[in-house]
Amino acid sequence: MAIRTGRGYGKIHHPYQELYEGVRPSIQGLRAANFLPVAMLDKLHDDDPIVLLPGTFVGRLNTAASAVSTASTYTNAEEAARAVVPACWGDYTVTYGTHDTDFVTDAIDSDPTASGATAGASTATVSDVKPIGVLTAPVYSNLLKTKYTNYSRDLMPSVLMGNYSIVIPAVTVNERAIEPGDIVRVDGNGGTAATWIPTANSPLANSPGRLVAWDGNTGSAGYVVGRCVDKYRVGTIGSTLNATVKGQIGTATVTNQNTDQQFNTLKKVQTVPGLGLSGSGTQGIPAMFEHATTDGNGDFFALVIKVDL
Repeated sequence: MAIRTGRGYGKIHHPYQELYEGVRPSIQGLRAANFLPVAMLDKLHDDDPIVLLPGTFVGRLNTAASAVSTASTYTNAEEAARAVVPACWGDYTVTYGTHDTDFVTDAIDSDPTASGATAGASTATVSDVKPIGVLTAPVYSNLLKTKYTNYSRDLMPSVLMGNYSIVIPAVTVNERAIEPGDIVRVDGNGGTAATWIPTANSPLANSPGRLVAWDGNTGSAGYVVGRCVDKYRVGTIGSTLNATVKGQIGTATVTNQNTDQQFNTLKKVQTVPGLGLSGSGTQGIPAMFEHATTDGNGDFFALVIKVDL
């Protein structure tokens, strides 16, 4: 069953929700690094490019977090500009896609290592970015403000550092393996991580900005961000591995919705299919979990993380 979404009417959902009150300091002058690829387009606001999604753990570029192949490109200007990028233990490269190449026509160049934002992996590598917090709101490309003098939007990231519990969907392979009680750190293997595809629907291992259970490795202690205090199943949708909630709703039937979280009653709220509004249109799964991916049993999971950096 295919569902059509009216252009400009579909609601955008982000994989993040705050549960308990805490402290969110204001760090003046932070911005997204110019070289970050587009993760999502804001269809409600003229396709403005979002480069960092809520629920992403980020850190500051610094001397240690330099590009292996073109150090001057990623560090000198970006470090001075107080740029933030996804945090990771080890190296990672970013991957540019069709959204990035589209913006070349507007003279917006996302990849500083090339004359234009060409699709595919960058030639530079970001290394060992320690986390300073988790994003609480989407971060738009800083290049828009550079390109258009009449562009007005608060592009400063809102970063949460501690005393909060948040709930996020288990998106990656390593997040699905996290269990309650686990100390968690930002992902990465301390060496060369998988090429980063900047969408919430890429269930990769070693994904920058996402989480993994800490194995006690002393080299990664500085990348610990908190503890998992709860994990619960959102729903089940067949036995397809690495399927997303968003990709399956409308084509398959969600079963075993979490009754403790009252998802089974949420599906009784009538909403229009295709618009992304929580209710019958999302088969009872809250829309913020649309980025969750299935494990081998076809289960989607949510993680409650006590953030404490």
